[in-house]
Amino acid sequence: MSRTKNLTFGTLDIPLSCSIFLEPALKKYNRYIAPISPETKQFVHEWNRALTATVRRPEFKPLLGELGQKIISRTVASDAFPANCVDRAKDVPLQSLHYAIRFSESIQFLSEKIGKSSDGIKFVDLGCGLSPMASSIQNEYNLDTAYCIDMPEIIDVYGTVAHQVGVRVPHSIDWPAAEKMAQNGQLNTIVAMGVLPYIQIDEQVRRLNFINEYFQNFMVEIKYNASVASAGSNVFTAARLQKLRMETANAHTLETKMIENSLRYLRQFMCAMPDKRYFLKANRSLFLSR
Repeated sequence: MSRTKNLTFGTLDIPLSCSIFLEPALKKYNRYIAPISPETKQFVHEWNRALTATVRRPEFKPLLGELGQKIISRTVASDAFPANCVDRAKDVPLQSLHYAIRFSESIQFLSEKIGKSSDGIKFVDLGCGLSPMASSIQNEYNLDTAYCIDMPEIIDVYGTVAHQVGVRVPHSIDWPAAEKMAQNGQLNTIVAMGVLPYIQIDEQVRRLNFINEYFQNFMVEIKYNASVASAGSNVFTAARLQKLRMETANAHTLETKMIENSLRYLRQFMCAMPDKRYFLKANRSLFLSR
């Protein structure tokens, strides 16, 4: 996995890599991330076995680019391939640590909300990709009210994988449906990891304000860059964060929680990889939650 510059990317390649490399990352970085139960780790293992088989099916193979095909062919050839990539492939150790932190924090967040809720949570995973997170939570806690949002092609693969694992599939909805359901009280919790930075900044702000108003519980990732010159168009700068702060109700409380979450992320990352500070200097992840 050291030479990926000239590889083409298919629809499934990035979400596939996130899930395939998650399992060894949870093991490698276990001492630095939020606790993950043995049952959840086993679920991830079974999920990835089913995922590897599913994306090789004729109807899904065309959705793989060269990168995805390389990951699958080498994973099939050797069970050790994903762990070897997490150990030493270019960029994979950094990205897989990021995935492991996000996954473990999301699992912990939802588990705590379920434990504190008197009438259960109704949650949606916005930009679920091929992550087993929503399905794992749904089946561990026997929830009927779990939902996923993503591209139809990804949702098709997701559902097929869940059926192969032998578990229930979260309901598939789109964002307009999620908005209506939240306004009607049919959704009260949302997790959105790694999805908002792919949306234009004005729409991110609109969705963040909607989430703040209509979702009782949320954990959302955005990207921040202190340098205006190097910040992408979908990345929050200090000025954009200030504008968001001015437009958002209960901004002070949310800001305090964001700082707490983000400091925990930085601490986890730097403890695991103290020599990779440069990864955090560009587009840094910030986590808004309630």
